[in-house]
Amino acid sequence: MNPFFFIQLADPQFGMFARWGGVSDEVIEAQLSRGFKIRKAPSITGFEDETRLFTEAISEANRLKPAFVVVCGDMVNNPVSEDERAEVLRVARKLHPNIPIHWVPGNHDAATDFVNATPESLRIYRQAFGPDYFAFQHGGASFLVLDSITIENPTPVPGEWEAQLAFVETELAAARFRGGPVIAFSHHPAFLKTPDEPNDYWNWPLERREPLLRMLRDANASAVFSGHWHRNNYSSYGEMQVVASGPVGYPLGDDPSGYRIVKVHADRVEHDYYAFGDGPAKVEL
Repeated sequence: MNPFFFIQLADPQFGMFARWGGVSDEVIEAQLSRGFKIRKAPSITGFEDETRLFTEAISEANRLKPAFVVVCGDMVNNPVSEDERAEVLRVARKLHPNIPIHWVPGNHDAATDFVNATPESLRIYRQAFGPDYFAFQHGGASFLVLDSITIENPTPVPGEWEAQLAFVETELAAARFRGGPVIAFSHHPAFLKTPDEPNDYWNWPLERREPLLRMLRDANASAVFSGHWHRNNYSSYGEMQVVASGPVGYPLGDDPSGYRIVKVHADRVEHDYYAFGDGPAKVEL
């Protein structure tokens, strides 16, 4: 296969700057104790900052001409805000029509309480962004998009986890038959430090993490790319890279707003994260 590259984006999260604008020092300190670096800022409304940053991400894609763009969830901050969704999609339409964009559901997109999907929240998500889990191929490589919201808690949406697991099994079997690299995308990271780390807000629950990781390993998957953490994180499961990328939008750590360039070769996957304004003049393969 000929090498190619794609751009991974995560967490444009329209509305998040307004969410954290104007909060008190006590709130900032409380969030810092949880590991979230909230910036002192005046109270604002709207999503001017998110529009500016997501527009820059789309402009970078148009300039660099990747095979495709994938957005790893949390396109919006408020899952019931039609205005936030409309603005995300308006900016996304500026992407060159020859560059496909693939959406990955985030907890702020497909769960009205930011944690649990419902049949109605999935219906709204699917109507706006398309399927919440799916597969596609490009250039001899196979790609799998996961819905980590129903992975997190399948109870409120009976049958969704079972259907997704069966789909993953079928698609990974087909990918093994085709050969070539296999790469997965999720909003939540599979894990941050170790494959057996305890369940928390930031990872896949162990009960469903273990079978999914085994299936990906058995398919010789090269990497799982995600967002959710609003900062970069790098781990591995055997030879498979487990990568969380920093945000297009509001950072919660030291990594700036930016994007990841992922190069896909027949025998390896390479990637680098770039702050806006620091991207390469061109991508060398």
